Amino acid sequence: GRKEFGEAADRAFDQIRSLHPKDGLYPIEIVNVKKQPAFSSLRNTLSFGGRGDSFYEYMLKLWLQNDKKDSEFREMYDESIEGMHDKLLEYSSPSRLAYLSKTSLSINRRGGGKRALTHNNFEHLECFLGGLLALGAHTDPKGVHSSRARRDLKTAKALTYTCYQMYASTRTGLSPEAIDHLTSRQLHLRGQKRDLEKAHEFQPKQKSSYYLLRPEAVESFYILNKLTGDPIYREWGWEVFQSIEKYCKTKYGYGSLKDVTDSRQPPEDSMESFFLAETLKYLYLLMDPDSEVDFMEKHVFNTEAHPLRKFSLLK
Repeated sequence: GRKEFGEAADRAFDQIRSLHPKDGLYPIEIVNVKKQPAFSSLRNTLSFGGRGDSFYEYMLKLWLQNDKKDSEFREMYDESIEGMHDKLLEYSSPSRLAYLSKTSLSINRRGGGKRALTHNNFEHLECFLGGLLALGAHTDPKGVHSSRARRDLKTAKALTYTCYQMYASTRTGLSPEAIDHLTSRQLHLRGQKRDLEKAHEFQPKQKSSYYLLRPEAVESFYILNKLTGDPIYREWGWEVFQSIEKYCKTKYGYGSLKDVTDSRQPPEDSMESFFLAETLKYLYLLMDPDSEVDFMEKHVFNTEAHPLRKFSLLK
């Protein structure tokens, strides 16, 4: 390839890395109007969801693609995952389902003060993190049996189980775009059930009950199945595939759903390209025991599920 493209990408990462964010967590927006980039003081959101997900993913994968030579990328990844565990990882009550919250700064326009707001919603986009954490644990420089790697693998499994429940708990067996975690007080106010032990702790986020045929959950099923050998991830993937076949298949393809809580609706006349490029690819690989794709030794999946050979194998 052309060396100048790689150098340009490295410069971008170097500029972002130079900001040295607290806890290794990078806001999703950067102000780039002066000589040096800076974090925005008005729109300062910390999230592993939309607009932030791929950045964290490539920290680890850039390190892997160049055969673990660029240690600065692994260091960025480890710092960010440490911050994620400290600041964003939450568990629902009473079921202890793992999810990631988001934080943002709220500006008091009268007094000029700032305060941090926590948003207890979890996006389907964030379901990629189960696979990423598992991959990071199995390639940890401290060893797969180190306390850090064992922690990350435990979190990977917990988040992926939550993502499975995002599918299994709906009438269609398909996941909404995002879910809200309801506190005990919110459950009382909404009058869902008197017995909080049996109340639904999550519900589709308002205006986010649609299903776009997204790949992130089955991506994590695939990676965890290959790394752990646990057949449960293949079973979960088969359940998701059956629901897609039942509720999304059309005469000429597959369509999105407006509302995963309504099993009587027809699919939309719309199919995202990532359904073919990612969702079906990961489902196929999940079921294929003899694939030549080897993401531990030969390949690195980019964020659009293309298996790229490691640099040392291109020579």
